[in-house]
Amino acid sequence: MKTHPGNYLALTLVVLAFHSFIIQPVRAAGWITNNPMITARYAHTATLLPNGKILVVGGPSGDGSSLNTAELFDPAIGKWTATGTLVTRRYDHTATLLHNGKVLVTGGIWGGPLWEAEIYDPVTGMSTATGNMASSRYGHTATLLPNGKVLVAGGFSGSGWLVSAELYDPASGAWTSAGSMRAGREGHTATLLSDGRVLVAGGYSNTVSLASAELFNPATGTWLPTGALNTGRYSHTATLLPNGQVLVAGGHGTNWLASTEVYDPVKATWVNAGAMAVPRQNHTATLLPGGVVLITGGCNSYPSVYLASAELYNPAAGWTTTVPMNAARETHTATLLADGRVLVAGGYNGGARLSSAESYDSASGTWTTTDTLTEARLGHTVTLLPNGKALAVGGYYGSYPSGAELYNPATGTWAATGALTPVRQYHSATLLPNGKVLVAGGYNGSYLSGAELYTPSSGTWSDAGVLKTARRQHTATALSNGKVLIAGGWNGISVLSSVELYNPTTLTWTATSPMSSARSGHGAVLLPGGKVLAAGGSNGSYLTSAELYDPVTGTWAATGPLNIARSYYTLTLLPNGKVLAVGGASNSGWLASAELYDPASGTWTMTGSLTTARNWHTATLLPNGKVLVAGGNNNGTYFSSAELYDPATGQWMATGALGTARAIHTATLLPNGKVLVVGGDGGGNSAELYDAGLGFSALRQPQITAISSPLNLGGNLVVTGSQFRGVSEGSGGNSQDSSTDYPLVQLRRLDNEQTVLLLTTNWSTNSFTSLPVWNFPPGYALATVFVNGIQSTSAVVNISVPVPTAPALTSAAKLTNGFQFAFTNSVGALFGVLTTTNLSLPSTNWTALGGVVEVSPGQFQFTDPQATNDVQHFYRACAP
Repeated sequence: MKTHPGNYLALTLVVLAFHSFIIQPVRAAGWITNNPMITARYAHTATLLPNGKILVVGGPSGDGSSLNTAELFDPAIGKWTATGTLVTRRYDHTATLLHNGKVLVTGGIWGGPLWEAEIYDPVTGMSTATGNMASSRYGHTATLLPNGKVLVAGGFSGSGWLVSAELYDPASGAWTSAGSMRAGREGHTATLLSDGRVLVAGGYSNTVSLASAELFNPATGTWLPTGALNTGRYSHTATLLPNGQVLVAGGHGTNWLASTEVYDPVKATWVNAGAMAVPRQNHTATLLPGGVVLITGGCNSYPSVYLASAELYNPAAGWTTTVPMNAARETHTATLLADGRVLVAGGYNGGARLSSAESYDSASGTWTTTDTLTEARLGHTVTLLPNGKALAVGGYYGSYPSGAELYNPATGTWAATGALTPVRQYHSATLLPNGKVLVAGGYNGSYLSGAELYTPSSGTWSDAGVLKTARRQHTATALSNGKVLIAGGWNGISVLSSVELYNPTTLTWTATSPMSSARSGHGAVLLPGGKVLAAGGSNGSYLTSAELYDPVTGTWAATGPLNIARSYYTLTLLPNGKVLAVGGASNSGWLASAELYDPASGTWTMTGSLTTARNWHTATLLPNGKVLVAGGNNNGTYFSSAELYDPATGQWMATGALGTARAIHTATLLPNGKVLVVGGDGGGNSAELYDAGLGFSALRQPQITAISSPLNLGGNLVVTGSQFRGVSEGSGGNSQDSSTDYPLVQLRRLDNEQTVLLLTTNWSTNSFTSLPVWNFPPGYALATVFVNGIQSTSAVVNISVPVPTAPALTSAAKLTNGFQFAFTNSVGALFGVLTTTNLSLPSTNWTALGGVVEVSPGQFQFTDPQATNDVQHFYRACAP
């Protein structure tokens, strides 16, 4: 839980009439260079996995054979890592995500056409052989059918062009015949239509470019002819559009083609769809979330001219060019990521295999006004509740608002709720595991030690005890054990180092170890391992120091210092586990710099700088993994500008500007994916919403109707709804197809930014079942379904605290730095460890050890680094 405290500023009351506006974004779509692949490759495949990573496999090697290597791209960090090798070397193969979350790799070339198939498991990172196809083939297509089976059709084998088709059953690992097409073909496309049939179009056979097309009906297992293409073509693309029609673009006929045409499944006819700016084959086609098709790269002419150009097809407006790629390429892959970006990887260019990768971003963030609050506020808090509403509490704007207000995203309106007693500003507000909100401390002319609890079901407040020390401008962090850590702040006399804990079960406050440095205007964030990072701030001078609080031992330990002293900045936990510090104030003035904390190394490194130096801004982690920084102050000037940080590239880019310049405001991510900005200095009682700007139709948005809540850690999250399979073949439609028309499910804590994408045991058009959920802190979380780069409105999941059993320590092992122990217990249980060399001492005199980690579901271990001599040690593992 982050707070952004600071000094009192002179205020001018600004009351804005409610009106609607849209600020146009200041950036256009474009390409960003990503880190290169480990291995240069083309004619490979790229598959979006349920955990959001991209699996790339195969391709020709430099010596004329085939690659068996595979690698993963993680959009959260923008890097590639090696994963398990293929059983069989191959290129010009297919790769298809199955309903069980594994990937089926089929056919291709290694010395000749292959009939071998294998399965990649994202959990183990390994590939294992599965049943062989009846025919060896490459240049074929593979289509995941609604029933979970995979249709492989056509291709080329040693005996010629194939008419045969086969069905793979993941349940048995066996192949069965799917009949014969009307024509043998390779380099064709296969597109799953909205009604479940598969359209196969074009291809190459016996030196002829085919115009024929046919339909496979899974219900009857038969192939029937349909209307022929106007132009015979192969190495083209086919993309299912949101209206159910199919766009075929480019390829090679009697020459390289710029022509395009659209298939109407109802009329079984093709109509001209205009011409691309340049002819191209071996290109890619990707359906963007807004319904527009992105065409990239390819080649044309002889000798070949390799293309970097890109074009967009809008069904309502036709073809336009867009920003070209940074590298010309053909036989590359293009994969629509969960956040709506398109990752292009590898390819071939003038005799060279490419390792380069780049991404295309079509988002154009905009702000719109929403209903105004009843009272103007700054120095307030806004908390997202488990019911999806947002609670605005306290603040000051010439007077102290006595009431609290609730924002309803469904109606876009504010409504009054129970009033605080007393009024307060610069307090903290923390969502508790029981769904209540703890408001603590603050200022209203006096420094406050009182605390209150808000109950959403009744809209009322109750007493929550008294802090040990009155304070404002402190931080409040919800711990994994359900307690709340209050740290630092200002009491009107001095900056505080004192720290205390609130226990929601007993409704009591207790002191815990103080920080090594008194600090106010600092940041604090709960790390994935359960420790709390507190950094920066000021106590008469600006601080670089940072420290970690261990809830198990109740102690603080120094960690690497910030590179730049900063106060009144923001601290944001990223999906990759690192922490982003942005802006703030320092001895040198207002800061544009940003830096990253790595919990693994305990060090900070500089990253890209803001365009505009600012403090008193907000930083919000968006569902797409980027960080939105909005507003702020610089030497008395308030900003309306906003910027986006991309953790994959470490760079910032401008996005749409706020309608009202403001500082000391709040920003809250809502379940619908929008960000609610409220009040602030210059903002008064106004509020506005940020939309990432993917431009999709609500008709294409996946919908959640039910979810398993509460969810016990170690259990499977089950989500049901509709449109969990989106517009099929969202990218491509050929052998390098990168379809993304299936659900990815993200969990995100309500009270901080910890996120994870879940692997699956099964998904379908209307359901998703995850692997057991573990290593995620108990409490409330948002569950969001992403399909074709489009996110659902999130549902709230209550992840319950597991009940531990009596632990028995096993597997003692001597290490170079001490002894390691292991034990088995309830998945997700929280443990502390006590140790002593004198068993007669009471447990209150034993020494607390930290470092108990859950290394796999229900499997725990810890190390005692002090046990390095022959003195006998005793241990107790206990729930805190």
